[in-house]
Amino acid sequence: METYLPFVAPVLTILWALICLRIYTMISAENVMQRRLIAIAGALGSALIYLLASNLTAILQAPSAREAADDGRVRIQGAP
Repeated sequence: METYLPFVAPVLTILWALICLRIYTMISAENVMQRRLIAIAGALGSALIYLLASNLTAILQAPSAREAADDGRVRIQGAP
């Protein structure tokens, strides 16, 4: 599971940027304000998606509380 996690944030950001670019190209060149708003919203959305996805992947990669807690006991596994 952890092999693809570093690629999640950049891939989601690129996909969002491509969707916004597609919407930007669909808007007529005469509607300058709409195009500017889509460009600004796309950039802000990409930044937020990148931040949220990178934070989420950091949380998923962090060890659980059981693994992190070391109480000094030795665990003995039984022979099969």
